[in-house]
Amino acid sequence: MKLDFLRKIPIAIVSLLVSSTAFAAMDMDSRVTSLERQMPQVRTDTAMGNCGCTTAIARPEVRGCGCHSWYLTLDLLYWHAKVGGTEYAYSDQDPIGALPVKGRTKDMDFSWDWGLRVGLGYNFDHDGWDANFQYTWYDTSGSDSTSAGLNSSTIPLKGSSGIVATTTNPDHRFVFCHSAKSQYDLNYSAVDLELGRAYFVSCKLSFRPHWGLKSAWIDQEQIVRYTGKPQNDNELGLGINTVHIKDTCDFWGLGPRTGVQSKWHLGCGFSIFGNVSGAILFGYFDVDHKEKWTGNPSNRIRLNANRHAFSPTTQFQLGLRYDRYVNERKQHIGIGLGFEGQYWWRQNQMLKIDDAQVLKYERYSEDVSMHGITLDVKFDF
Repeated sequence: MKLDFLRKIPIAIVSLLVSSTAFAAMDMDSRVTSLERQMPQVRTDTAMGNCGCTTAIARPEVRGCGCHSWYLTLDLLYWHAKVGGTEYAYSDQDPIGALPVKGRTKDMDFSWDWGLRVGLGYNFDHDGWDANFQYTWYDTSGSDSTSAGLNSSTIPLKGSSGIVATTTNPDHRFVFCHSAKSQYDLNYSAVDLELGRAYFVSCKLSFRPHWGLKSAWIDQEQIVRYTGKPQNDNELGLGINTVHIKDTCDFWGLGPRTGVQSKWHLGCGFSIFGNVSGAILFGYFDVDHKEKWTGNPSNRIRLNANRHAFSPTTQFQLGLRYDRYVNERKQHIGIGLGFEGQYWWRQNQMLKIDDAQVLKYERYSEDVSMHGITLDVKFDF
């Protein structure tokens, strides 16, 4: 029996070695299969026929939608506007506006107002691209007034001093008034259409370069009233009458837009974001200038100065956001709060009258800016 037992030992050892080798081979095959599945995720063939490492997609990937999905965005804007060229009067420490001049310029200061931005986006199956459409609306206004004191006057900065000329006194002009009031309205609407791709450049930093088109409507209106009083009824004043001035500048433009968005991932769903973009729009400026004097209804001025021109703009954002998946990763919610600003060059194309000798004008060509707090919400589904 001992001899039979000894004969079985080599057979068992051989069987064990064969089994171990087979299991090892099976484990090696599974590892190779797994590696083969992972290789397409880190290797890419470029459009130029080269190959290299691919970048990990940084956009949210919700379950049940494959590699494509939709998303909605809603932004609440609380902004403040600044417009150049809104100066309408200055004070002078002299009752008839004579030299020496010492005073302070009066211009428009806008209130803080609410705006809205809504968007719809789609995540493509192709290489992690996404496209979105956004509409932005913001409307604001401001008013200001000033009056002359006992031994001072108000010097108008808008309109023509010759609007008060009469047939009996064609050289009659007004260079000062008792009071001035200005009302300014600014309405801004924009449509952005962009194509981008969000990807990681490291484990904690992602970028989303994008390009597309931008269209904008910017309507501006300033109404100024200059009023005199009886004791100022002389060759330089208005008397009891009023000069009304209305300037409008309505713009529509279309042009290319590009930019980049960045996210610095802090962990636990929190991140710091910083975005910057720019566009140059070619558009049409519809510019009107109107004046009238209550002392003579026939004393009116109306000028049209419409033109086509380029208008560059830039936009930037900086803030903190939080992202998380919900409903077993079938949806994604992102909330961000930050500071946003927009700057538009040469947007105020209203007319500035210069009538030292004859009625002349020049354009203000001043800039418009908007800045404030933006709260954004994104929902992927």
